[in-house]
Amino acid sequence: MTGFTLKNGILHADNVSLIDIAREYGTPSYVYSASVIRGQYNALKDAMAKALPADRQPLLCYACKANTNIAILKLLQTLGSGLEIVSEGELRKGLTAGFTGEQIISTSIGKVGPEIKACLEAEIHQLNIESVPELYHVNDVAGEMGKKAKVVFRLNPNVHAGGHHKISTGRKRDKFGLSARRIMEIYKIADDLDHVEPVGLSMHIGSQVSKVEAFKPAFEILSSMVQELRAEGHSVDRLDIGGGFPIRYQDEKLMDLTEYANWVRDIVLPLDTEIQMEPGRYMVGNSGVLLSENIYTKQTGERDFLVLDAGMNDLIRPTLYEAYHNITPVTHFDRPQHDYDVVGPICESGDTFGESRTLPEVHDGDLIAIHSAGAYGFSMASNYNSRPLPPEIMVDGDKVSIIRQRQGFSDIMKGENIPDWLK
Repeated sequence: MTGFTLKNGILHADNVSLIDIAREYGTPSYVYSASVIRGQYNALKDAMAKALPADRQPLLCYACKANTNIAILKLLQTLGSGLEIVSEGELRKGLTAGFTGEQIISTSIGKVGPEIKACLEAEIHQLNIESVPELYHVNDVAGEMGKKAKVVFRLNPNVHAGGHHKISTGRKRDKFGLSARRIMEIYKIADDLDHVEPVGLSMHIGSQVSKVEAFKPAFEILSSMVQELRAEGHSVDRLDIGGGFPIRYQDEKLMDLTEYANWVRDIVLPLDTEIQMEPGRYMVGNSGVLLSENIYTKQTGERDFLVLDAGMNDLIRPTLYEAYHNITPVTHFDRPQHDYDVVGPICESGDTFGESRTLPEVHDGDLIAIHSAGAYGFSMASNYNSRPLPPEIMVDGDKVSIIRQRQGFSDIMKGENIPDWLK
């Protein structure tokens, strides 16, 4: 795995200088390293391979909401990944990238009719269900199509894990999943419906879960639930144990994948079910940077601001989650150190990537890299302030390809119309 490293004093993506990429494609731009994605996928796959028997390996379903670019989906598909989707658009992207229906699971909390229909037409592996109304909705759509949907019910184990409170999903007060009592009820309801087949349980306790010990109580609750359901005569053949593995934004402790795999071996494996996992951020987060240019430095006497050509419309995580992203220059690392607030040009005080960052002195026109931007960067980007979306570029060793063109102003206005009565 190569990733983002210094070579001859210049930051490279794999073997390609970010200076050359900026010269060719402009800024701001998202730049991804294919080697990092491969390395992340293989590290998790290898950890599971060492802990579990060959015939009990989990289906690693990439949670593609993290980054839905079709080229990234294709890369993961070639590695043997499955896909976890939360919308019809993600389904269609996955199919375009070459995933078969049997490799895809759907886990959104509010599936609409056309989305359910598209999933059933594609014959996806399963639909993960979060509520009784959703179960009835799936049953109705499947009935209209003359199909029977395989469904899995999401258990909320009331386990607090993850980083920012907005990405913790396994607490009782979160909108996700069902309590153990409701799981028992919904299984009985499903058994009486004609167009759904309950086949198991799912669980996802949050993102950026750095303490592997957080998974143990959740797995134990899941195990107890399986035994209770089977004691009542219900079939539990599949367990989707979620994801949540952390990446390094600053100085986070990375999770011990070997220890995690051992918990799966000790607690989940004896339940004798198919096992699925949903890593998302883990696969792609550290594979990307947002490459930007310092337009100029604004000095106020109190603070010095680096004003970049990238804005919060390109990367919203710092203002949405108070998220930390490492920020570095692309070159000139030997200059004297200086403190800056790093901001964008958006008309919002929240358009700030980092405060009081100590960097080598930055001059007008210097290139800046905002790191760990491969997950929830472009996928959450917008046209706020009527700014075009940046391009996405993939690097693989010495190879460079643009995998999404830079949006133009005409693209932003496409689909908008002035009514006749205003002309």
